[in-house]
Amino acid sequence: MSRQLFPADEDGVEVIELTQEEGRALFDKACREKLGISGEEFARRWDAGEYCCNGHAGHLAMLLPFWR
Repeated sequence: MSRQLFPADEDGVEVIELTQEEGRALFDKACREKLGISGEEFARRWDAGEYCCNGHAGHLAMLLPFWR
C-alpha cells in the first residue's frame, strides 16, 4: 500500500511512495496509454535500443525505475 511521505504543500503537491506492485502498474498503464504496449514490452524494446530518448519514449524511459 502506498504511503504519503510529505503532505501537500501550498501548490497542492504531495509525495507518495509506491509499493513495487503499484509502481509497475503505474508504468504499465503509462506505456499502454502512450504507446499501446505493455510495460514489459516497452522495457524489452528500450533495452534493445529500439527507441531514442524523445517524445513518449523519453517520458516512459524516465519511469523505467518503477518497472525494474
